[in-house]
Amino acid sequence: MPPRTPAEKAAARNRVISDRATVINRYTQGDSLKAIARTYDVHAPWLAARLTRWGVRVRTHAHATSHTHVHRDSRTGAVTSIRCPDSRCGRITGGMAG
Repeated sequence: MPPRTPAEKAAARNRVISDRATVINRYTQGDSLKAIARTYDVHAPWLAARLTRWGVRVRTHAHATSHTHVHRDSRTGAVTSIRCPDSRCGRITGGMAG
């Protein structure tokens, strides 16, 4: 399948924005970010940032938080870096916002 064009990506994001109430309702009723993102053909991190911007508290994934420390931009909710919690590792992956 060929990559989507910028216009196709924008259209998918605009559908999420148009369906804001439905998206928020689905998420607060327990649907996963991944499931909702799949429905609208958008990436889950973009959807998480959009929910954060709309004032919805995004749930953390228990498994991910036990292994990594995710740092998010306080305004957009975008992931800015991930730090390995193992003191012997010290690895930080930055520059993830885009």
